[in-house]
Amino acid sequence: MATALEALVAKAVAIRDESCAKVDPPLSGLPDPLPLNVTGIPALVLTKEECEITETEPIELVEKMAKGELTSVTVVKAFLRRAALAQKVLNCLTELLWDRAVARATEIDEYFKLTGKTLGPFHGLPISSKEHFSVKDRYVNASFVAWAEKKVDRDAHVIEVMESLGAVLFARSTQPQTIMHVETETVLYGTSYNPYNRNLSCGGSTGGEGALLGFNATPLGMGTDIGGSARWPAASNGRYGLRPTAGRVPMGGLIGPTAGAESISGAIGPLAQSRRTMEYFMKHVIGSKPWITEPGLLPVQWRDQALSSGKLKVGVLWSDGVVNPLPPVKRALNLVVDALKKSVPGWDIEVIPWEPKQHDYAWELTSQLYYTDGGEKVLELLASVGEEPLPLTKWILTENPYVRKQDIHSLWELHTKRDAYRAMYAEYWNESGKDDGHPADIILCPAAPGVACLHGTAKYWAYTSHWNFLDYPGAVFPVTTVDQELDMPEKDYTPMNDQDKFFYDLYSPEKFVDAPVNLQLVARRFNDDVLLQAMKIVENALGRDS
Repeated sequence: MATALEALVAKAVAIRDESCAKVDPPLSGLPDPLPLNVTGIPALVLTKEECEITETEPIELVEKMAKGELTSVTVVKAFLRRAALAQKVLNCLTELLWDRAVARATEIDEYFKLTGKTLGPFHGLPISSKEHFSVKDRYVNASFVAWAEKKVDRDAHVIEVMESLGAVLFARSTQPQTIMHVETETVLYGTSYNPYNRNLSCGGSTGGEGALLGFNATPLGMGTDIGGSARWPAASNGRYGLRPTAGRVPMGGLIGPTAGAESISGAIGPLAQSRRTMEYFMKHVIGSKPWITEPGLLPVQWRDQALSSGKLKVGVLWSDGVVNPLPPVKRALNLVVDALKKSVPGWDIEVIPWEPKQHDYAWELTSQLYYTDGGEKVLELLASVGEEPLPLTKWILTENPYVRKQDIHSLWELHTKRDAYRAMYAEYWNESGKDDGHPADIILCPAAPGVACLHGTAKYWAYTSHWNFLDYPGAVFPVTTVDQELDMPEKDYTPMNDQDKFFYDLYSPEKFVDAPVNLQLVARRFNDDVLLQAMKIVENALGRDS
């Protein structure tokens, strides 16, 4: 007889499997065994039209639907089938919303046929979200077995906003146990994989979205980010991801065990196939004025021309002084810096060094502020049904020397230290303009020490979490892929510390075949528009039309 935990797990898995079984026509023709790189499988299984649709840039899809060249039903069904295929090879879904999505797409097509008008800027576009975004009349477990039967009666606010703008929610994706790993593994669903190399992680905590994106199985995903949870998966899968300034994108309707804890604020951000799609998402979500119905949001409008001086100053953080970037990331940094030093029409670009300022101390504070109850609520929730903490849960919670239960006075002290660090960093940023009156516009830095990690090894987040601690917006973008000849490890490398040694000892290029290499850009608070417009200039420097 199954235990209570086993029964709850079986129920969650059955919901996922039954939702994927609705895909029509059924999927067939998968190779056996699967290759490590599964990005070529859609061409073997899907129709030519489905491949063309799912590999078209999202805004172009909207434009085609607005011209009547495609219907929303056709586009949505193509992505439903590709997402179901992604589940078979990557284990990245918690549920396909076949009935809801097709019904919604049908309504949109009927509206367009009747009026000749689009329903909004996302007219007919399929979108996906990580599982802990509330979806009306569906279970939302937030990756806890204890919550496998937790049902909600309203969509998350950001889903409501996106559907009011014409989007179609079609899929929900995996996230890790506790939603606080930068990999994706749960007791409920198992491990999710990277489409470029299944020996590697798809990242986390929005890992299922990252895998879907890397497999071209979603045009636009929505994730959360309190330590890198949108940026790590986007980077691991060679796509684009944004952690906005907190308080800009609607947060209502997220389910999690630490709701109300605001020592470090999380944010919802897009994971996308292009920079342009991220900017499109931010512009239109903010343009909907979501603060009218969610008063905790800040009424800060999006600026289409946030960068207008013709000058761009880029600070380059080559290392955070704790864990050095590995050879592929170093090479990517050099590629981008070299490109920026060449001419970009219309822009005077200055590249300056950016020194790390006590990033190790910032991580110490960050770790304490994540779990000011010492992890008590999370551990109680796991224990309530006998769910064992996974290794990366233990690493961030019970094995983390900085996590301890705070009383009100020690919490005040931590907040004071946090605010003092933020003030120090703001002053440092200001000093970058002392000679010319033009402080740095953005920082270019690694998104992680390396590329998509080997399963179970993502034990350093500070290249992303540092900016959460400061509440600075950060975004990742693809640069290159691991090269078996150019990215050899340094022969005489001397690690700075045990953490640095851990990552250096793990690395050899043959373990990371086909892995994408992404970098990160960071801007100051509320300069999300500066960040994405600066990314366009960086991509132009790399020879891309962004």
